[in-house]
Amino acid sequence: MTRVGTAFRAGASELRRTPLLLALLVVAPAYVVGLFTLVAPSGPARVHVADRVVATTLPEAFPAFTTPMTAALLAGVAGLFLMQTAVEADARTVVAGYRPWEVVVARLGLVAAVSVIATTVSVAVMLTAFEPASLAVFLVGVLATAFVYGLVGVLAGVLLDRLSGVYVILFGAMLDLFVFQNPLATDTPALARFLPGHFPLRVAMAGGFDAPVTTSTALGTAAVVGLLTTAVVVVFTVETHVG
Repeated sequence: MTRVGTAFRAGASELRRTPLLLALLVVAPAYVVGLFTLVAPSGPARVHVADRVVATTLPEAFPAFTTPMTAALLAGVAGLFLMQTAVEADARTVVAGYRPWEVVVARLGLVAAVSVIATTVSVAVMLTAFEPASLAVFLVGVLATAFVYGLVGVLAGVLLDRLSGVYVILFGAMLDLFVFQNPLATDTPALARFLPGHFPLRVAMAGGFDAPVTTSTALGTAAVVGLLTTAVVVVFTVETHVG
């Protein structure tokens, strides 16, 4: 096994020793997506996606846009917890002979793995109430949303204490994905396109309601992922003194 793989396994072991986090990965999607599906009032809905308006129903719209939000919350909290327990350990790993990039790649791999788990569980729960027009595109959008907030969680874990970081993830994701990016709203605030969830959520909604993924949306998603990954590498390297 490579040294990146060994560092990845060490981080995964830290996750296994956090039962609350593991429980959240399983219970939270069923609770949040299931609750919003149950309380959704019957009636028509108009989803705004890719510069078009798609007619659907509220019982379908609610699980569709709460699923990316749930996956983002889970990945963000997991990224935060990962870094809260890893800063000193990763610095010692470099002193022991690891290259800094090997530690950083292992941590990014863990964020990606947690994002895949959060996406898989959330979408599996959602499929009991809503079937997206293109499951593959929807999965890509939800995974991108989760990975973006996983990176935000890593940044919060490095720069903030645990309580402040949890508030940033919970309220940040809710405001971004549930308020500013709400596809049921007729008007999108100008600030919405500058928030991290804007482009990934548009990909998910395009997959959910049979709308095209525009070039600007795809490029915007790639840019958000690239910028946040770069920020994580820089901040992680500086704050953990692995450089």
